[in-house]
Amino acid sequence: MPHGDRVLGPDPALLPVGRQGDRTLYWNCATGGQVLLGPEAVRLVETLRARPGSVAGSSALQERLCEAGMLREVRPGEPKADRSAGGGPGLLGAPRRTLPEALADPECAVVAVGMPYDVGATGRPGSRFGPHHLRASSRALFRAAGLPGLPGMYDPVRDRQILAGVGIADVGDIEADVHTRNGDTFTALERLTGAVVSAGRLPVLLGGDHSSTLPAVRGVLGARPGIAVVHLDAHLDYGRPRQGEWRADCHHGNFMDWIVGDQRVVRVVQIGMRQLVAAAPQGDPKLVRWAGSSAVGRAEDVLAVLPPEVPCYVTVDLDVLDPKELPSTGTPLPGGLTLADTVALLEELCRRREVVGLDLVELLPDGNPLSGPVAAELLLRTLDAACAGRRSRAAAV
Repeated sequence: MPHGDRVLGPDPALLPVGRQGDRTLYWNCATGGQVLLGPEAVRLVETLRARPGSVAGSSALQERLCEAGMLREVRPGEPKADRSAGGGPGLLGAPRRTLPEALADPECAVVAVGMPYDVGATGRPGSRFGPHHLRASSRALFRAAGLPGLPGMYDPVRDRQILAGVGIADVGDIEADVHTRNGDTFTALERLTGAVVSAGRLPVLLGGDHSSTLPAVRGVLGARPGIAVVHLDAHLDYGRPRQGEWRADCHHGNFMDWIVGDQRVVRVVQIGMRQLVAAAPQGDPKLVRWAGSSAVGRAEDVLAVLPPEVPCYVTVDLDVLDPKELPSTGTPLPGGLTLADTVALLEELCRRREVVGLDLVELLPDGNPLSGPVAAELLLRTLDAACAGRRSRAAAV
């Protein structure tokens, strides 16, 4: 739309996420902000989405939308990349995209998002740097960009292509000038995850501290109620089931209280816990636990308590691993699972159950040159198994 000597168009990061009466709620993927627009403003934004530069709406309305960040100057030939995503390739070498672009691409099956947040940590801070470090490490293992036809990459150990036919987009990080504890960025993450699942894609969350799993699971539940949560961790992160308000009390050591307490979650499986606690946590019929290394080599037993028809959200705290293999985490504990055992278990679970959400959290870059590649390898293998399982189920329908 001409506006003075400028041509205006909608910010490419805008996504309509809901309705309130005759008004439409838009969310800005770049800023995490939201705005309600009336019918006239919606017509203007949607007209410009289809035809940037089209004349529509009053100049006063145009000015108000520019001030609100809903419209921006469009330069000829300007790329549509999400400014929040930064430069260069994303997770596993995937292209950087805005969320609307990713969801509009029929070849995009996986949407990665970073949560550079550690306000919920109670031990060492620093996991806010995890998403960036994980992306950089992952690109040394797998390169999704620049390979026409989505062939994946050949694995000589497994003698097959990894992530063959899987389109991946990285929409960048959910950021704020200052992350308030359990604040607006949690709301933004919940809405983003819900939008991705509603579109039939697989969200992959890169943490950040483990409390960010709660809004991600809530987003999945909004789109797919009736899920199981598979939780790998050295710590229980659970004391008793809780419902209702969580923003005042939730942190990375208790977020599972609200997941177990959510009636839309039908099963919770905890694996790898070995932290000493003052008293045993409260039991719950939906909760099953394999403490320490008791789940190693017992994938069939774990699968037996995950009903085949129930989709799963998988959350992996990297301190589930033996710190001899990955020391770079906020609260490392002696013992733990090996990378090989963890990968074998997750590959079996994710291949044979529908995975509707996945996260990897609590990577705290501290200069150790091996922790990033170990974390990236765990994510790569889990994601490959989850996508293979989703494809096989789709083919069987």
